[in-house]
Amino acid sequence: MNFDYIHEELAKPNVTLSLLHHEYEAECRTNQKNPYSYRSFLRHYSKYADKYKATLRIRREPGEIMEVDWAGAGSTAFVIDRDTREKVKAYVFVATLPCSQLSYAEATLSMDSQSWINAHNRAYKYFGGSTQL
Repeated sequence: MNFDYIHEELAKPNVTLSLLHHEYEAECRTNQKNPYSYRSFLRHYSKYADKYKATLRIRREPGEIMEVDWAGAGSTAFVIDRDTREKVKAYVFVATLPCSQLSYAEATLSMDSQSWINAHNRAYKYFGGSTQL
């Protein structure tokens, strides 16, 4: 099996391992060879991907999605209160447009739903509009 070819094909839109296995089976039958079962095909490709540290490619169209999360899975940062000069715990919200890698980040004092919604609204304002998802 040509795993380099399989990996390159997977980077194309609408190409799946199931489709590539089907093509592989047809090629084997044309050449009078016994093809691997789908499960074995997946196992062999998985070993290839692990060996070469290949990663899953997620295709995104421009404007399709904004990826968001709290940075560091909720780990905290600190901001200085202007009035008291006291260190105050803060949480960093991050939003990224995957195609352009344009990002927005802000510190909030809470990870509650209102902070989540407000941070989203400010991110969309920063990006100049909303995404499809």
